[in-house]
Amino acid sequence: MRPLPPVLVLISLTFAAPVRAQGVSGHAHTPGMTHEPAAAAAPAAPAVPGQPGQSAYAAIAEIAELLKADPRTDWSKVDLEALRQHLVDMDEVTMRSAIATRAVPGGIVAEVTGAGRTAEAIRRMARAHGATLTGESAYRMTVEEIAGGVRATIVASASAPDGTAARIRGLGFIGILVDGSHHTAHHLAIAKGEGPHAHQH
Repeated sequence: MRPLPPVLVLISLTFAAPVRAQGVSGHAHTPGMTHEPAAAAAPAAPAVPGQPGQSAYAAIAEIAELLKADPRTDWSKVDLEALRQHLVDMDEVTMRSAIATRAVPGGIVAEVTGAGRTAEAIRRMARAHGATLTGESAYRMTVEEIAGGVRATIVASASAPDGTAARIRGLGFIGILVDGSHHTAHHLAIAKGEGPHAHQH
């Protein structure tokens, strides 16, 4: 019997190797063979949104969680409706008021005005923040009611560092309202029935 040509030997080895490998691994295929279905993966937990979709809703929810977590909370005084009304005021003043500002020695005078609900919100916000700034060492704020809102005079205190007047002018009325870290504490105080806005609406 004549030996196979080299090309045929190579072809036979190429096709025989996978068959032997399958036999060794226990996965050889035979006619009519069926496969067991693979085990189904455990279903992933559904994703839960992390944002409530509305900033005032989120602010109230955060305060509510803080109150529930604090065993000292006096629920007979808690007033989340007062906080909601304050957040409405914040929106009115920030988004719907007109602010005309001029520089004066030491700071600014800002005439902040609006119509209807906005004018009322301006007055409440200005009075509350004027009282808060009384305890600040850097700023002094006085508030005078005018038609449609207030005239707010904000100047550097006598003990304020150099550059405070320029900072006041840069911040403007709305920047002064949000300046510092007091505002979140103010919201908590309102919700507890302790803030200047509590039960005023």
